[in-house]
Amino acid sequence: MAQLLTTCGVAITAGLVIIALLTLVERLSPRAPMPLRRAFPGLLFTLGATPIAILVAVPLGQALASFGPGKLVRVPLLAWLGPVGATLALLLFVDFLRYWEHRFEHRFLWRVHAVHHSAEHLSAANNFAHPLQYLPLFLFVSLPLSLFDLGGFVLPAGVAILKSVLEFFIHSPTTLSFGRARALLVDPPYHRIHHSIEQQHWDRNFGILFSFWDRLFGTAHMPASGEWPATGIPESRSPATVGEWLAFPFSHPPAPGEDARATLPEANTPANRHSALGV
Repeated sequence: MAQLLTTCGVAITAGLVIIALLTLVERLSPRAPMPLRRAFPGLLFTLGATPIAILVAVPLGQALASFGPGKLVRVPLLAWLGPVGATLALLLFVDFLRYWEHRFEHRFLWRVHAVHHSAEHLSAANNFAHPLQYLPLFLFVSLPLSLFDLGGFVLPAGVAILKSVLEFFIHSPTTLSFGRARALLVDPPYHRIHHSIEQQHWDRNFGILFSFWDRLFGTAHMPASGEWPATGIPESRSPATVGEWLAFPFSHPPAPGEDARATLPEANTPANRHSALGV
């Protein structure tokens, strides 16, 4: 239990540091500045999901260690490729898995994933998701990674930190971008297209770290200069309380003027602003 609490504490602290630094970036180079008070619910959901994710991941990891197939591929990445090469190889593999996991969520778990898309004001602090989202992440990412011998804790931990920083950054409303490197890497303008409420942007830019997966699989939309669409889900407002956050997939907070009994559109209905492609 002590080790579990320590892990939760370290993860929450790391998350706070990353969000604080990126919030500073957002304030120093703002694209669409958001009042800090609006970030508090999202920050609470983001940090609250961390211990939930760990509590879910630990028993799943123990079950995988006890009943899983074990290490099917013993690849000493660090010995073969060195620290930089091994980190890049693992980032590519994890991001490939995340691309398809992301598309799976849109197609089959939209009600869960819609919590993330409900944010009308994207920012590092508003990069929240529903705790149930960690189940497909476990199946699509953790399970395949468990088949490889990564040579200890350092390499996956370093990749996880780098991935977290970049994943928070792509939600930041900042003027900073990767410019021409956007052809390789996802940046805030590129990812904002994915959250757009405009029809021409639906089912585009699923990539998390690398943008070339979208070009490879036909889901890319390169943002034009100054293209910065509104985000959110018109049928629903973003959750404002912990209760609304947890209950969102089952009874989402209605948009202003909407019947409180209305249900969130399914992923394959025209009313859904983020209808999903098949996988």
